[in-house]
Amino acid sequence: MEVGSVTIRDVARLAGVAPSTASRALNGGSASEKTRMKVRQAAQTLNFVPNQAAKQLTSGKSDIVAIMVPEEPDFVFRDAFISGMIAQLASTLTAANLLPFLALTKPHDAREFLNVLKGSGAVGVVVISFHYSKPFADVLKQCDKPIVCVGTPDPAMRYPYVDVDNFQGGYDAATLLHDRGCRHVAVIAGPTNMQAAVLRTRGVIAGLEALDMEPVAIIHGEYGSQHGKEAMRRILAEHPETDGVFAQSDEIAAGTLHALLDCGKRVPDDVALIGFDDFHVARVVSPGLTTFAQPLAAMAQTATQMLSERLETGEWQRRAILFPAPVVRRQSA
Repeated sequence: MEVGSVTIRDVARLAGVAPSTASRALNGGSASEKTRMKVRQAAQTLNFVPNQAAKQLTSGKSDIVAIMVPEEPDFVFRDAFISGMIAQLASTLTAANLLPFLALTKPHDAREFLNVLKGSGAVGVVVISFHYSKPFADVLKQCDKPIVCVGTPDPAMRYPYVDVDNFQGGYDAATLLHDRGCRHVAVIAGPTNMQAAVLRTRGVIAGLEALDMEPVAIIHGEYGSQHGKEAMRRILAEHPETDGVFAQSDEIAAGTLHALLDCGKRVPDDVALIGFDDFHVARVVSPGLTTFAQPLAAMAQTATQMLSERLETGEWQRRAILFPAPVVRRQSA
């Protein structure tokens, strides 16, 4: 019998039990240990691979989990954090016998997501880092499914979450630049309606204050290279004494580096530069980018575990998990 053509009925027949009993035994339902062993042995003998859609039909329960990304679609697929996190979550959810599906919705047009969610039969939701909007927050309040966030949610949205320690990353960036001899540090930050940017900004300000310093400039914008270019040119025009820059993403840092080199600045001799993420761009720019690493795999695994625990026990065992952001030293700082 070919792998893939084996059904739960074949497994049940070999084990000498009813198909419904075989399904319960394989999927954690009510069955004696003796029955579980017989069914598992039969499944192994037949190389049975459970089909998630069939599992839903036979058990009457859905194992579908919505991966919700409330961003513009073009941003989703060009942003390394979001695209990388989607890939990691697809892997970890599948490994946990959960069936992920991707739900894209614009931050200010979230009503359609609620309709999709209700129609999907999903048992839970993973929300990936997002721009805050009240319409989106209001729609999530109407969702009766467990929600876990990857990325710190707005304080008004009290959902369990997993994230990197953005505040400490910003604080450490200030310390690292100071240790390199920088005394005129500029911050090219992310958008003010994303908690990652807010926390990284608070962290770098606190780190500089501890050293009796303050930023010469803080300029907010989207997580993209164009923001880095424009902000760096403005900073050099208004604060030519700048000798250190904390760019709050590697994409921002890549644009920042481009502007610095265009303006005849040597990196790191004239201006030291630090990014955040440790994605592909950090390794291919020249000089290589000193940055803080986002542990995507560990974050996805933990978010999956948190949601799985909630689905199994009916309660959140953990509410907030922060991972350290280790510095990855290269040539830019």
